[in-house]
Amino acid sequence: MLLPDLVALDHGLPFAVFAALRPALTAATALLVLLLVARRWRRRRRGLPVRRPGAVALAGTAVVVGVAASLVVPRTVAADPPPPGGTALTVLSLNAFEGHADVAVLAGVVRRERPDLVVLPEAGERFRGRIAALLPEYRSWTNVPPRAADVRGITVLAAPRAGDVTARVISDPPGSPTDTRYPWAEVTGGLLGPVRLGAVHVVSIVPDWIRYWPGELALLQRWCAPGAGPALVVGDLNATPDHSAFRAGTRGCTDAASARGEGLAGTWPAGWPPALGTPIDHVLTARGPQVRDVALVEVPGSDHRGLVVRLRLGREEAR
Repeated sequence: MLLPDLVALDHGLPFAVFAALRPALTAATALLVLLLVARRWRRRRRGLPVRRPGAVALAGTAVVVGVAASLVVPRTVAADPPPPGGTALTVLSLNAFEGHADVAVLAGVVRRERPDLVVLPEAGERFRGRIAALLPEYRSWTNVPPRAADVRGITVLAAPRAGDVTARVISDPPGSPTDTRYPWAEVTGGLLGPVRLGAVHVVSIVPDWIRYWPGELALLQRWCAPGAGPALVVGDLNATPDHSAFRAGTRGCTDAASARGEGLAGTWPAGWPPALGTPIDHVLTARGPQVRDVALVEVPGSDHRGLVVRLRLGREEAR
């Protein structure tokens, strides 16, 4: 249950869920092992019999917990911060939960955090119009037609400082190897320079969709693969670093939250404390952009927490 990804079980249910919950399950199992060890020690001190098979089972469980912890704990340790200099870039990402996120609160968060680029999965034309009316200084795009449901769309906002950025839809023919259930987008130009920003929404691990999930994560290699150039991947990936499909699809990219020691802070569900949630929303960097800071934000109406990530673009990435 703690290591399904190491034995190729986490591409299906229920093991994909177990992998997503590995940090919490590891902590709970470690506590259980400690309690059972303490109980055995008390029985031994009282001269009561202690069964040998129980000791073997405890030892085996402790080994599994140790392996799981070795995969989880490094995400709580921050890497060295980037050197000073370069061009600052701030990105905000929030799943708008089928367009139900409170646009007034979101607009307040944007004014407070002053992101250069905002990526909003589950936000189509209806939501784009509402948030654009409150943030007229931001240019905005959505990647779905006006009548499409908000859940299918991704809205992108660009501050004046972002410069002449453009956004294009990534939507391949249904049934093709590069098809995704929700269309994606790519943002280029302006402040980004040669950096390509992928705005993505990967399907969730539910019975009707999980068969598409590993393949969609594999498509992240269009930004993460060696030779793909400097890139950012922003959005709701519906996966964590504890999923083997996530690790394969993001090979070559760095998870911003993990780089700053915040890799266990849950972004979903927003109603749970971050320590108990799962980090399924991400900002990934590749070959250039470096992470300065990561923070979570909450917006009523959304079942996700948002991410505010402050980055450094070197001279070769920024214009």
